[in-house]
Amino acid sequence: MKDIAIQEKGYAKINLALHVTGVRADGYHVLDSIVIFTDIFDSLVIEKNSKPRISFTGEFASLLDVKKNSVIQASKLFENAPLDRLYIRIEKNLPTGAGLGGGSADAAAIIRFITNHLSHPMPSNEDISKIGADVPACVLSVASRVGGVGEIVRPIDISAIDLWIVLVNPRIIVSTSSIFEDVIKKHNEPLESFDRFYSSNQFIEYLRRQRNDLQATAAKKWPEINNVIQTIEKTKGVLLARMSGSGSTCFGLYRSQEVAKKAVKFINKENSSWWIKFSKVN
Repeated sequence: MKDIAIQEKGYAKINLALHVTGVRADGYHVLDSIVIFTDIFDSLVIEKNSKPRISFTGEFASLLDVKKNSVIQASKLFENAPLDRLYIRIEKNLPTGAGLGGGSADAAAIIRFITNHLSHPMPSNEDISKIGADVPACVLSVASRVGGVGEIVRPIDISAIDLWIVLVNPRIIVSTSSIFEDVIKKHNEPLESFDRFYSSNQFIEYLRRQRNDLQATAAKKWPEINNVIQTIEKTKGVLLARMSGSGSTCFGLYRSQEVAKKAVKFINKENSSWWIKFSKVN
């Protein structure tokens, strides 16, 4: 690594559909999910420094704990303590406990940095998933079908899809473990099979037939999630409204940037305290 600052991005992950299909003997839930990524991200700037440390800036920086940060956990996948000579500045733009894989995205960014710039081999997805179920998918940061406990990541072709997404978070921190503990039905049907998607219409129709098996549980514990979904459903041109991951972020899908912008404006008028962003579907 040269003596320059290098930026890595931790992209927001969205579960467009998430089915809980079983529980392993170790208690981990088996999932089948379609994930996409957006142009909304945490920014990590890494540089060599004689006084290594991690610092946080950004809207959600105050919610982070350096000692328990996912970046530290990710570094432990590699030998020789690769963070011992680095200064890492994390600009935390993604809300925490939000179903966007924010901590996982940051961990994935550090894994990419260590493998690309410090010449360490990429750990196995099985090892990476021990940090968090979203981390293997976040390492790739491309649209994927994710299975198992996150270790099975199969990229999918959505090049024919032309959609925009609006993300809305009511600023509620949701504990993923508590949601999984309260899910009653744990052996559900997997996603419908597919080869690829040939149009936005086909993609939307497919997603409408799928679900998020965690949504009802999360909304029961945090009724504000239902309020967010209902607000998104009131926007003009919305094609699908659903919760991402274990919550609390919800999303709406739209056909154009213009329609998505109008949706953001409407939602912001309904509740200006919510975190609201929009992006192209990637």
